[in-house]
Amino acid sequence: MASQGEFVLAKPLSLDGDFGFDCKAPNVLQRILSLLKNVRPGSDLARFQVPPTFNAPKSQLQWLGEPIYCTSKELLHECNNPKSSLDRFLAVVAWAMSSKVPVRFGVAPYNPILGETHHVSRGSLNVILEQVSHHPPVACFHATDEEENIDITWCQHPVAKFCGTKVEVEVHGKRQLKLLNYGETYVIDTPKLLVKFLSLENDWFGNVSISCHETGLEAELCYTSSSFLSRKGKHSIKGKIYDRTSQKTLYEIGGHWNGYHNALLVSSKCSVFLVLLWLIACIVENKRYRPQHV
Repeated sequence: MASQGEFVLAKPLSLDGDFGFDCKAPNVLQRILSLLKNVRPGSDLARFQVPPTFNAPKSQLQWLGEPIYCTSKELLHECNNPKSSLDRFLAVVAWAMSSKVPVRFGVAPYNPILGETHHVSRGSLNVILEQVSHHPPVACFHATDEEENIDITWCQHPVAKFCGTKVEVEVHGKRQLKLLNYGETYVIDTPKLLVKFLSLENDWFGNVSISCHETGLEAELCYTSSSFLSRKGKHSIKGKIYDRTSQKTLYEIGGHWNGYHNALLVSSKCSVFLVLLWLIACIVENKRYRPQHV
């Protein structure tokens, strides 16, 4: 709660289902279809003007930064703990997947003005974002954790296209996570955001790669979106971790990006080694979480 003399424009994101704001445009589907009735399928929506009734009381810069300093700070620290390069890679994969949060349908953050910044410090973690271009819209992100010796950079350029019954948002730009204690740099893609008018929901989907040149490890992940007729596969994610040199699969990934991730060790032996990479309840309870071996 804000003390006297302080004003909270928009609460930060939390993992208990609270989006940090309570607003929804009335007759949202009817309004969206009315806005898009003159837009041709395949059109770029970069200059499309969204009425204020659809805006959440926060900037897009805050929306981009919240998954780092609100929901995945603990997992970010866990990337530094493992002694082996493979275990560190597993931790980075878990952090990357946990940094994707649900997006409410029918509500969008405000577009930042050119030169706008957003800065948050939480403990030893410092996060700053700046809008460096307006057309096309480009935002730059830089986070440092002096205690853990971690550095993150990201320049992202979203491109939204109207596809009739949906809008696909492709995010150009790769995140770079550096574990300076080990001299390792991890390059991380971002999945696409799908806005579906028929089912009135948003979802992440598409293929994502995570790679580390220094260790030769790479991950291929696939975010799956549910269909209009079936909810099967909603929020699901699957993939693998493999050695780029030998092309040998080391782990198979499965789970849901909004709940839990498992990693199954691929072995020539009959033994089964299951690693629980991430469980959302562990973060909600504000506990530091390490992978559990079953």
